[in-house]
Amino acid sequence: MERYNIEEGLMKEINRKELAQNNGKEGKATHVAVKGKVYDVSDSKRWKNGLHMNRHEAGQDLSDNLKAAPHGEEVLEKFTHIGVVKPDESKEKPPIPGWLFNLLEAHPFFKRHPHPMVVHFPMAFFITAPLFLLWYYLISATGPLLDAVFYMHILGTMSLPVAIATGWLSWQVNYLGKPNGLIIRKIVLSVILLILDVIVLIALVVSPAVLATPTGAGIVIPIFIIAYLPITSIIGQHGGALVFPVHEGND
Repeated sequence: MERYNIEEGLMKEINRKELAQNNGKEGKATHVAVKGKVYDVSDSKRWKNGLHMNRHEAGQDLSDNLKAAPHGEEVLEKFTHIGVVKPDESKEKPPIPGWLFNLLEAHPFFKRHPHPMVVHFPMAFFITAPLFLLWYYLISATGPLLDAVFYMHILGTMSLPVAIATGWLSWQVNYLGKPNGLIIRKIVLSVILLILDVIVLIALVVSPAVLATPTGAGIVIPIFIIAYLPITSIIGQHGGALVFPVHEGND
């Protein structure tokens, strides 16, 4: 793309399609937009192959991302300002209610941070519960371990719906609800985990001894609990892949 002399006022209007084409991949220029300005960061080692900090991809408007960054717009001012985002190219709004969109615009903190803040709680509970149960079966059959399993389920039932809801919101806001295999699998597995959790919790309330002496149909209860481990591990792996994507050619 031709460079323009800012001092002479020859600033090019760049639409979002043009911006997306300069994503730093396959030898292309590396451009990013922030607050209506488009910068060429091709010379930055921190934007190798169009990826910054293994999270932010070039060819996009990163205004919202910058609000959560440890630095301000002054970092980008070190690079060539090649144009401005075309005014009639309005940013696509996420498919959420208007009142919620306005709330998130007024408080950008809630666009990214609620899900990371809450998701670790149910993950901890649904990893700890099966480990306590395995400890009971394989190492020491003491009552307090089964009590811990029960309370882990109460806490998990309280926190998992919040994690699912905030994860769905992050998908709508940050990915505009567009198809994403990792996110969809995370949501599906989380719902499955919640269903298993509710079934187990009901069983523990109705029959407190079901884990100590599982018989008949009751044997599926410890199986469900142990199944939390692979389900939670996959959910966690998918979350890590979204936050820290691996791109070929990056060190």
